[in-house]
This record gives sequence, C-alpha cells and structure tokens, in this order.
Amino acid sequence: MAASPWLDWRKAARFLWSIWALGLGVGLLLFFSALVLAFSILGLGENFLAHVGRLWARLTVWLCGVPPKVHGQQNLAPGEHYVFACNHSSSVDIPVLQAILPTNFRWIAKVELFRFPIFGPAMRAVGYIPINRSSSREAIRSLQEAAARIAGGASVVIFPEGTRTSDGEVLPFKSGAFTLAIKSGRPVIPVFIHRSFEAMPPKSYIVSPGPVHVYFGAPLATDGLKTGDRDELAEKVRQAVIELQAQARAEHPLPAGAWFVAG
Repeated sequence: MAASPWLDWRKAARFLWSIWALGLGVGLLLFFSALVLAFSILGLGENFLAHVGRLWARLTVWLCGVPPKVHGQQNLAPGEHYVFACNHSSSVDIPVLQAILPTNFRWIAKVELFRFPIFGPAMRAVGYIPINRSSSREAIRSLQEAAARIAGGASVVIFPEGTRTSDGEVLPFKSGAFTLAIKSGRPVIPVFIHRSFEAMPPKSYIVSPGPVHVYFGAPLATDGLKTGDRDELAEKVRQAVIELQAQARAEHPLPAGAWFVAG
C-alpha cells in the first residue's frame, strides 16, 4: 500500500521544524549564557541573573513552539518558598519550568552539566547547585547548600526520578533529595509536566510543537518529619505526581497522529 502524501508531509514538517527549534534553542542558550557571564563580571547579583535566565526560557519555549500552560497555580502562596518535585521526561522540561516558576528559585542539577563551556559557568553564576550522584559525601554537601539557599529565601527544584523516563511514565523516586525538604522544613509541591515527552522524547532530536501543561499539586507539609521519614515522604510525593498525571491525561488527551498538538 502506497504511503499517504499527508504522512510524508507531516514527517517533512516535523523535520524542518526540529532543525529550526534545535538551532534556535542552542543559539539562545549560548547567547544568554554569555550574557549572564558578562553581567556577573559587572557585579550584578544572582537575582538579576535569574531574570535573565527566565527571559531565555520564555523566548525559547515560545519560539520553539512549546509554550507552557499552568494548572493549579492557586496552590502556590505568594512569597512562600517550596521544594518543587517534578517528573522528568524531556529536555523541554527545563525551559518550561524556568519560564513559569517564581524568579527566586535554584535548580539542583547533575554536576556534569556544569562542565560545559559557557553554559556551566553561567549556571554557577546564577547560583544553581551541582550534585555529584556518584559521591554520597559531595551529594550531602550539595543538599546542605540547597538548604542554605532555602533558608536565604529561595525555592529549589528537584527531579527525584534521577533521570528522564524512557516511556513517559513516572519512575520510582530516589529518597535522598527529600532529606533537603525535611531539613529545611519547607513544603513540597508535587509537579507533573504533561506532553513534554511527546514534544521531545529522551535521546531524540525531533521536536513536535504544541503546548506543554504544567500541573502544580497541593503542598505537602514536612513539619515534624525526621530524616528517617524520607522514604515515606518520597512515595507520598510520587503518588501525588501520579494523580496529577492522571488528571492531566484526562483533561488534555493526546490526539492520535497529530504533528502539531493543539490545546
């Protein structure tokens, strides 16, 4: 049976769009990383540099065709600081979250990212926190630094799965990062990012444009918890993320075969 010309057109459109989106994304990342380094040399502080990072993210997601839509924003109290625990299924997750989260927050990111030229030093300049997952001692030091950031009035973002999912489902959560939430005493906000996996799956360079939906759950208190409760807290947060996943899929199902996902 001959292939449909429509299917061939869709494949060509996705390929051309991916070249545009990836080229633009890399270009914007390098430009804004260099801008952050220049501003840091001039002595501008981390909070100002965070605004530059947010501008990068907003330009990236809109120009690359993956604009975020926010759900559950009423769960975020103005002026409150949280530990945001998010699922992780795509490279798109980073700019999407960067574009919508409160300006004064810090990422905990794997140390390998800080080794990239220009980009790595820019991350350090903004105050993002590297974590070496191969060294428990250095990982503990990173969590202590993150706790100090929270005490100083910043929120922190963690990806407790530890890696990107290969099938779009929520992986088991590693409990170590929840030591941070317990020690800081700050509430944990479960977050589910919907459609980023379809927009750009792991190990793929094909970008399918369309809105990415971010769901914020109700805050989960950590008052009175001890370090030994971290496994229970990790599972509690994971179940909350899975509930958000079910809600997102019910409210915004994926249309079959669409190369541009609308709505």
